[in-house]
Amino acid sequence: MKFKKGDRVRFLNDVGGGSVIRYDQQGQVYVLTEDGFEIPVNEKELVFAGGFAVNREQDEIHPVKPEPVKPEQPKPEQKERAVVVELPANLPADTPVHLLLGIVPENPGPVFASNLGCYLINDSAYAVYYQLGEKTAGVLRYISSGLIEADTKCYLASYDHTTLSKMSDMHVQALFLSRGRYVKKAPVDKLISLNLVNFSKESYFRENDYFEQKAILFNVSGDEPPEYSDEIVVPEEVKALKNEADSSREVRQKKKEESSDTLEVDLHLDEITMKNSQLTPAAILSLQMSRFHGAIEEAIGKNMRRLVVIHGIGQGTLKMQIRKELQEKYPKYIYQDASFREYGFGATMVHLVHE
Repeated sequence: MKFKKGDRVRFLNDVGGGSVIRYDQQGQVYVLTEDGFEIPVNEKELVFAGGFAVNREQDEIHPVKPEPVKPEQPKPEQKERAVVVELPANLPADTPVHLLLGIVPENPGPVFASNLGCYLINDSAYAVYYQLGEKTAGVLRYISSGLIEADTKCYLASYDHTTLSKMSDMHVQALFLSRGRYVKKAPVDKLISLNLVNFSKESYFRENDYFEQKAILFNVSGDEPPEYSDEIVVPEEVKALKNEADSSREVRQKKKEESSDTLEVDLHLDEITMKNSQLTPAAILSLQMSRFHGAIEEAIGKNMRRLVVIHGIGQGTLKMQIRKELQEKYPKYIYQDASFREYGFGATMVHLVHE
């Protein structure tokens, strides 16, 4: 017999092996594999394993001394090299800078069902060193930092809709770099407000020059086409009307409570007013939120105990935005639905706490 009980063997014509446990009457060798199975094998289909050599003439087993393994010397081309960003040199004084923040769906299909990728786009001849942060509950937190080559975009992070809805702003800081002769460029330090953007609606995503798919683009620095602007443009005549309305604002008070400690502000616009207005829904929402901020600051300044914000029912966008602002900027105040008997289901009451 070539093998003895306990010998380590491997299969000649198959993968694997095991230990010899016995022979049967037909001369078959039974091998116990590492999986615990007994496999009958012809001994011609087995070879010794585990660093042994076989002397077939004397049928003896002699250990083979392993040769020392020399450590492999890494080849110069195999060494990892740090990624070096080539800085542009001797840029003209009038070289423009243009930096954008892009939000793009990561998967095909409905936007609300996809995570959103965040990119920083350097559409300029300068290299850019950046730091990006997110503002949640009034606190800034680091996201990413690094160096971006000229005329490239850099992937920063991925967000689901729940996470984005809790963020009030993104914070971008940036330096524009070049070597040789250069002209001083002001660094960027900007908070980008996310309050007026509904990332789950397809209509907010537009065709652009930077991505194959539609995206939401925020201007961080430099000039940009109007359709990419993150600022809501309000006509001058509308601003004048708003200022006049704010200066002569009459906050509705209950007659039976002339000395009431409750301030009311009505932000609700009926459908006729909405249809006749030349403003976009985003611009209208901006004006309504401006009135809300004015009202809550007025109530705080007058040491009132409550503020009632009448926002109507509608699609719930204004109500959602007001409550998001309360969570982010006024977290110490408690709010609830106002009395439906007095205001229906379209108002929020804020309990103002004064120490």
